[in-house]
Amino acid sequence: MEAFIHVANVLYLFSYLVRDILWLRILTVIAASCLIPFFYSRPEPLMAPIYWNLLFTGINLVQIYILLLERKPVQLNEEEQQLYRMVFRALKPREMLKLLKLATWTTETSGQRIIEQDATLNNLMVVYSGNASVQVGEKEVAKLKDGQFMGEMSYLTDSKTNASVVAQTPLRYVSWSKDQLRNFLGRNPDLRATLQMILGVDLVAKVNA
Repeated sequence: MEAFIHVANVLYLFSYLVRDILWLRILTVIAASCLIPFFYSRPEPLMAPIYWNLLFTGINLVQIYILLLERKPVQLNEEEQQLYRMVFRALKPREMLKLLKLATWTTETSGQRIIEQDATLNNLMVVYSGNASVQVGEKEVAKLKDGQFMGEMSYLTDSKTNASVVAQTPLRYVSWSKDQLRNFLGRNPDLRATLQMILGVDLVAKVNA
């Protein structure tokens, strides 16, 4: 039984050397499992260390399960994959999947007014397919196409819209509730930073167009 404690310590040593948190937890579980028979085989079984090792093993098994779920390959449908390639390539696929769970897909006919000028906008939108006209009053100031955001300035600044957006062709777009999206990003700061970068790139492209 003395061999068990040596095996356990060697495994703990390897767990400290690996960089992958999943393998660290796996090695820790195996090491703890080796210690349990060692403690139990004492002339008087050491139950306190056994119970602590069982607790640590249980916690690590739960964390291993969560890590395996997080590493499970993400499945996106054809439209979601296309949107990911067009706009959200800076995100990890699993982050994209989380973002899509909050999204609403909408199709509007040509001539439909998507955004009113000087209005409070409650959504952030991105064009999936089709073209739209950005208008100030009756004057067209820009055009929007696949992969471009609508209402991003209102989202970023909380100000009223400074232009209207009208579909020039049948328009399919994706939208997120501003409040719901902000609450979600507040719990995911890394994702929030990446999305702000994506919006910044979109704004720069529009200014330089």
